[in-house]
Amino acid sequence: MAKSPKKIFPKEPISKKELAITKPKQQVLSKPQQTFNRLTKKIEKLQQEIANTSRILDEKLAFYGENIHPLEKQLVALRRQTLQLLLPYYTNKKLLPKKDKKILRDVLAEQLNDVLSFSDEEPDEELKKAFEAVEGVKYEEAQQQDFDQMKSEMTEIFEEFGFQMNFDELCPDMSPEEMMEQMQTMEEKLLQQAQDLDQEVPDRKKSKKLLEREEREKQAAEVKSKSISRIYKQLAKVLHPDLEQEAELKAYKELRMRELTTAYEKNDLHTLLRLELEWIEKEEANLEKLTDDKLKIYNEVLKEQIADLEEESFSLMQHPRYQPLLRLAMFPGEVKIMNLARKKNELNEMLEDLESSIARLKGENAFDEVIGIINLFKLLY
Repeated sequence: MAKSPKKIFPKEPISKKELAITKPKQQVLSKPQQTFNRLTKKIEKLQQEIANTSRILDEKLAFYGENIHPLEKQLVALRRQTLQLLLPYYTNKKLLPKKDKKILRDVLAEQLNDVLSFSDEEPDEELKKAFEAVEGVKYEEAQQQDFDQMKSEMTEIFEEFGFQMNFDELCPDMSPEEMMEQMQTMEEKLLQQAQDLDQEVPDRKKSKKLLEREEREKQAAEVKSKSISRIYKQLAKVLHPDLEQEAELKAYKELRMRELTTAYEKNDLHTLLRLELEWIEKEEANLEKLTDDKLKIYNEVLKEQIADLEEESFSLMQHPRYQPLLRLAMFPGEVKIMNLARKKNELNEMLEDLESSIARLKGENAFDEVIGIINLFKLLY
């Protein structure tokens, strides 16, 4: 006799349960079962870490937008004023001795770098002329030279490993998002080349260990594809809300169906397995009925998902979305723990100091302020 839907899907929402195989106390889990539990636990931990990191970064980005970015815009304007006020002392050959002029050039280069780094807009003609005066090369030429050098170095690195990569589609005026998209396309081409090179090696030259690994990878890929499709189709039949009349149960099924569809679209086997476990348990069955052979292949798939999550976790803080925060950090890992309230106070102090310095550079004793800036730079560097 078919079981009542109300017994399978209770009115009370079910919290996400840890995906794990259990047995009575007197029975010991097999090694594949232990591995399955360990891997699923690690996946859940990584997913939680990614969610927590995303939340922290989004909070910091919101604080940055409201409190720090307006101060950065003020800082850019003041540094630009400082640059224009100091520049005549550098371009005039008679005002300063060579040693002081060399130090002043370093001061101007630092001001230029800050203005260009923190400005939201492309440099105008006035700023480009200042760049040429300080750096001795046109701004566009310098940008192209740096970019060409980077592409050349990247080409050499890939060629050393036997890969042919074309970086011509990269250009210096790309936005961070466009650059990320282009790099992802190139990564796909690189992976294809790696697969092609691997396939060129005849089977007879491959070691037994390599052949066994390739067979496991092939089985894992097949099982992942079949398992994801099977689980989705199986659960979609019992979770589809359109056939449900009761309002609360319909809402419950809609929630679970959305989660199921999202997991299916992302090829997220772990979430699908968790949803399957919830359904299996309500049918009074248990995960322990899975054979060790099937679990071994599941475990390979879960290891693959762990690698994907670890890569996602590593690259999260370097995403273009968080570029404003990265500019404030010494290294990407610092972004998560960065004290932005302190950064805000430091920026306010810098603004006050710059305003005072600009006032002196506009006053009668401007030359004394220039010498003071040069001497301070000597002490700091």
